[in-house]
Order: sequence, then C-alpha cells, then structure tokens
Amino acid sequence: MRNIFVLFDASCELCYRCKGWVQSQRQIIPLTFIEACSSDAKKIFPCLDHGRTLEELTVIADDGSVYHGAKGWLMCLWSLTDYRGWAHTLATPERLPIAKRFISVVSANRKTVSKMIPSHKRS
Repeated sequence: MRNIFVLFDASCELCYRCKGWVQSQRQIIPLTFIEACSSDAKKIFPCLDHGRTLEELTVIADDGSVYHGAKGWLMCLWSLTDYRGWAHTLATPERLPIAKRFISVVSANRKTVSKMIPSHKRS
C-alpha cells in the first residue's frame, strides 16, 4: 500500500479539525484528503455512494479497498507512525466493537460537537 485516500466532510468543524490533527502526524503511509461528495471525489471514485461519504468517514486504499466509519478511522491510525500500535490494539475482536460504538456515537453527534468548536480560519 502506497497511499490512502480519506474522504471527509469539509463543512464539519470536527472533521476539519481531525483532518488537521492527522495531517500533523508522522505518516508511514501517505494520506491524501479529499472533500467528500466533491467533484474531485466523484471523478476519482465514480463507483462510491457519495451520499454515504458525507455521513461517515470513508477511506480508500490504493488497492481499491474501502473502509467506512470505525474501520476507516483505524486505517487512518494504522497509517500513522505513533498510532499504528493503537490501530492494531483497537482492531482486535475484543476491542473492535467498543471502537465501533465510540466512533458511531461521535459520528452521530459530530454536527452538535462542531457547533461547540470555535470555527477555524480555513485556507
């Protein structure tokens, strides 16, 4: 695997901040961020359900594998130098259900959380 594409909701402040945090980390596998449901995303990934990409984080590996929600977050962590171990730990059969529930709760409330975060000036 040489690259991972991350489709994120650019209108969501929490998503935007998470993107910034991930980009600031040392990466083993480079992450390319693309706005979900954008013309670029539709052009590069024409077969995706682009409506779904606005509902949950979507990660696409360069081999075509697609990961949504918690599995997408685990792929992002797996690509980071300092968090690959965490990704392996959270992906175990015992911990994956907990990770999925946590991500599901955060995702379901991300717009509410975003309203509480001061808007960051975007470039």
